[in-house]
Formats: sequence, structure tokens, C-alpha cells
Amino acid sequence: MRLVQLAILLALAACTAAPQQASAPAPIEIALAGEITRADHQTYREIPFEVPPGTGRIAVDFSYTGKDQRTVIDIGLRDPDGQRGWSGGNKSHFEIAEFSATPSYATGPLKPGTWHLVLGVPNIRDGQTASYTATIQLGPSDGASRAVELADPAQALAATPGWRRGDFHVHTAHSDGSCDQGETRGPCPAVFTFAAAQAAGLDFVAVTDHNTITQLRDIRELQHAFPATLLIPGTEITTFFGHANAIGNTGFLDFQLGSPRLPTLAKLFDQVEAAGGFISVNHPSLPSGEVCMGCGWTAKDTDWSRVAAIEIVNGSTLRTGGAESPLSGIKFWVTLLNQGHRVTAIGGSDNHDAKDTTGAKQSPIGKPATVVYASELSTKGIVAGVKSGRAFVDVAGLPGATLDIAAVAASQVVKMGGEFRLRDGQNVALDAIMSGLPEGARVEPISHGLDVFPQIFPDPNQRPYVARLTDGAEFGWLRFNVRDKDGKLLLIGNPIYVRRDATSP
Repeated sequence: MRLVQLAILLALAACTAAPQQASAPAPIEIALAGEITRADHQTYREIPFEVPPGTGRIAVDFSYTGKDQRTVIDIGLRDPDGQRGWSGGNKSHFEIAEFSATPSYATGPLKPGTWHLVLGVPNIRDGQTASYTATIQLGPSDGASRAVELADPAQALAATPGWRRGDFHVHTAHSDGSCDQGETRGPCPAVFTFAAAQAAGLDFVAVTDHNTITQLRDIRELQHAFPATLLIPGTEITTFFGHANAIGNTGFLDFQLGSPRLPTLAKLFDQVEAAGGFISVNHPSLPSGEVCMGCGWTAKDTDWSRVAAIEIVNGSTLRTGGAESPLSGIKFWVTLLNQGHRVTAIGGSDNHDAKDTTGAKQSPIGKPATVVYASELSTKGIVAGVKSGRAFVDVAGLPGATLDIAAVAASQVVKMGGEFRLRDGQNVALDAIMSGLPEGARVEPISHGLDVFPQIFPDPNQRPYVARLTDGAEFGWLRFNVRDKDGKLLLIGNPIYVRRDATSP
């Protein structure tokens, strides 16, 4: 029987291999070269090349001068239909074919026609000129077989509502994630990220590689192997004017902000909303410049009504300066709240090495964690939970902790993230609902546009705080922090919102 099966397999291989060999064109090598000057600073250049019919594999080698002067040239690829991948500055060689590709680049048929090598220039100093060279090899198929997609990323792992703990910001080999592999170091396969999230007890992890979505293949194929941890697709949209995570998208997104492909953020917002996801601005208070190119948020004319979330605590700043350091995003977020915007605070480890769990070089996956109240454990449920505002950031690593707000005003009852409409003089009675905290932990109310009064002798049916709009204020908000007995920040809660009801007598 085994011999019969082997004969069938050999026959099938012969039937499929012969047409590929007959139709494959002779290998072609294309050389592209040019120069970059200060005029190219923070711009994109798309260099065309032709791919003939029958091409089954494309390999690209890229190099440039000027690195000693802090010149940086990132690379990506577009086929005749759109984006094919983006590896930024973390790969000088990549290959793509119909059924296999270097992480950061998408598999699929190699459509004949005009392709473009995309160069992005985050930095080149005044007076500098850099030379680049790209060698592109076009050849026959690599013979790889199609992988089977085993899981739908839209499925729910659990249908019950509850608090879900996760990490909204991690990187793998599909962008600049790397880890030790024996005696060498190289791109870190996504499976290590999934395993680390599971080991950390996370309910979900969003894989947000830079300007690519090729990690979706790993998510689909490996979700069944991690049945307790939801693997959420995403992309860190990395621009010259800031970084933002698109959570829940399953396709490439335009990232060349300031170019004709993405003149403003409006098109990006449209794409993410159409995909049923949300946008979160990452590490907005980091500096932007040669030390950290495009890391802080400097994008002009941002429509904050279309930004669902903001990363107020990033793993790198948490590790080096603490959750309340000048580089954290808390002050940036509070400024938006004070302007009347409703933006949910979240956190993300920004992990780039899933094997490093010590925290010595970077923040491990799940620290900080974001805890979201979701109707179900699915991408759709987590996205809806963040948009509702019922979420808090765990900066201390307290897996069993919860934080919510219970608030009542007349017939209105809301939880964290909800909004009241109040008449003049009308009060809100509220309380922080907490669990799983260390002994001596205390709550810290923080508000804007509200007068907040502790009820000195509340009876069991009363909330310990009362709040009302400050005279002349049209809106306000209140949220709770939780600190330990020594004042160290443990949890950061999102607000409830209050607006003056001008329609009521």
C-alpha cells in the first residue's frame, strides 16, 4: 500500500512539475541604481521595473551608502495591483513567489507588468548624498507548495462576555522582530510571539508588524495551536510623522503619508473603518528625529474623532522611565480629553524579541497589558470593547486585577467609557469597582470640568463620590488610577464622560 501511495505522489509531482519547467522563462537580472539627497528627506521614491509573463520568483538585494552619516533608506515592493510588502530597514534581501515569501512580503501569483521598488527616506542630512543599488533577480518558481489556512481570524474563541487581558503592540519576523536562534540571531518567527503571549496568560495579542500584514498567514495557520489566546491581525502604520496601530485589518494599508498615495490621514481612517478595525496612536510623546525617526506624533490636522485609542504606556518607556515618565503618553492623552475628545487609553509592550522574558533589554509581551471588557473573545469583540471605552491599563503586572466605574445620575446608569447628559445642578454618584489588588492599594480620582466631592458618611446604598459639572463647563470627565500603599501606579482607568444637557429645562 505504501508503494502505491508513493507511486501516486511521484506521478502527481511529475504532472505538476513538467508544466512549470516548460513555461519558466530564462532568469533575468535587473540592476537599479541612483542617488538620494536632502531633497528626498522624508519622501518616497518608486522605481519601476518590468516583470515578464511566466516569472515565478523575485529576489531583491539592496544596499546604500551614507549610514555613517545617519542616512536611512527603507524598502518595499508594489506589484501592478498595489502593495506587495514593506520591510523598512530591517532586511537588505528578500524573495517572493506564489506560495512562499520572506516575512514582510505577501505570497501570491507574480502578475506580469510594471512593478515598483519603493524607497522611503526617513532621514538624510543637509549636504549629504547617498548612493543606492538594487539587484533584482527574476526566475522560475521555487516549487513550494500551498499552505493550508486552518483558522478564520474572525472566529470567536469564547462566546461569553467578560474582562479580556492582552497586548496591542508586538513585532515578529514579518518586520523587525528578532531573537537568538542557537548561536546566531535572526528574524524571530511569529510562533514564539504566540507562545509567549500564551505563557503570559493573555487572552489576546495583536501582531502589529510595520506596514505589512503578511503575518496573517501565521495567524490563520497557528490559531488552532493556541486555543486560549486570540491572535489578532494588525499593522503598525509607520510614517515620517508618527506611528499608529491599525487593529483588526486583514489587508495592506497605505502608509506613505504626505505622498500622493496618502496625502492625509483621511484615506487611512476610511480603510481601517471599512475593515471593521480601529486606529490607535502609538507612543505619541516620544521624540522625533535621528534618535527615533518618526516615533512621536507630529501628523498635522489629525481628526481625533476618528482615532479610537491612544497608547499611553509603551513597553520601552515603562521599562526605562516608568509609566508616568515625561515620554509616556498620559499627558498627551489628557490634553485630548480636556479638549472634549473621547479616546480610549490602552497600552502595548512594543515587544521585538518574544524569547526575551527577563525585561533586561526590552519589555516582555504583556507588560503593560490592556484589559478590555468584551462581549466575546474575538477580534470583533475586542475592537468593540476598545471603542466603548470600557478598558484599563495594567502597568504593574496584576493578572487578576479589575477596575471599573459604577455611576448613576437620575435614571441614567453607565460604566467606564459611558457618558451622562446632565442638567444644571444635577449630580452623578459614582464609585471605583476594583478587585485582585494588593493590600493597601488606594484609588485616586482624576477629573476635568467637574467638581468632585467625597461623601463622608455614605450609607450602603450610596456611592462614595458625587460629581457635578463645574459652573460654566460644557463637558467634563472623571477616571480612576489605582496606586499601591507606597504611591506606585498600578492601574490606569478610562473615564466616564459628562456633558451639559442643553435640551432639558
